[in-house]
Amino acid sequence: MKKVSIALFIGLFAFVAANAQMKEGKIVYERKINMWKMITDPEMRTRIPEFRTSEFELLFNDQASLFRSVPEDEAPDPFASNGGERGGMRFAFRMPETTTYTDINAQMQYESRPMFEKTFLVIDSMKQNKWKISGETKTIAKYLCKKATTMVAAPQQVRMRFGNGPRSEEDTAAAPKPKEVELVVWYTEDIPVSVGPDNYAGLPGAIMEVDTDNGSNVIVATEVSTKFPKKELVQPTKGDKMNRAQFQDAMKKIMEDMQRGGGMGGFRIGRGGN
Repeated sequence: MKKVSIALFIGLFAFVAANAQMKEGKIVYERKINMWKMITDPEMRTRIPEFRTSEFELLFNDQASLFRSVPEDEAPDPFASNGGERGGMRFAFRMPETTTYTDINAQMQYESRPMFEKTFLVIDSMKQNKWKISGETKTIAKYLCKKATTMVAAPQQVRMRFGNGPRSEEDTAAAPKPKEVELVVWYTEDIPVSVGPDNYAGLPGAIMEVDTDNGSNVIVATEVSTKFPKKELVQPTKGDKMNRAQFQDAMKKIMEDMQRGGGMGGFRIGRGGN
């Protein structure tokens, strides 16, 4: 009888521990962007690595989450493995640091977005995606995950070109209207909190992977921990406040001003030697 009681106690303890597990913690993600999908110029491609990789972390509990960039160390030469065969000017892109705070109970998001010499604070309700959950599963960072898909507007692309000469017809042509692309995510019910990287959420578990447009932009969890700096899970407050639509209008104006200046996305780039 004593052995049965001990077994029941152990079983009950394990059940309680499993259900109490991962209501808060930290998930580390790696994001890989396919730069060549944004760049069609062959010469430009020889001077830019195909993929741009960066690291992020998500701090969370059952009330809020904070997704933020991990400061980058000095990046290695992305062309080092080519034995220095690619001469001339090379480019390494450093993505702007972004912080997204999600108030789960209020269904609100606060995005701090530094752009050039300004910081924007984008405040808006959480995006409500129409998820389609499938029966497919796979393991990510030792967690069993389920697949869900939805359609989202394609990210706006910036035309990139070399030199300061006159703009071609392709440069001056009107940008095509945004199309929808498929968004595939994998989430785990073993972390029963509706959180995820960037501004993705709304599923019955933490999102462990996001794949936009078949590999154009992939964010995948690499590490999960129950330990995290709780005092840093705070809402950003600094910056010019606006909603998403106003921010998109502001970005559109900035990009138009940059493109009128020529160069790559508005940054004039001349040819150079080693």
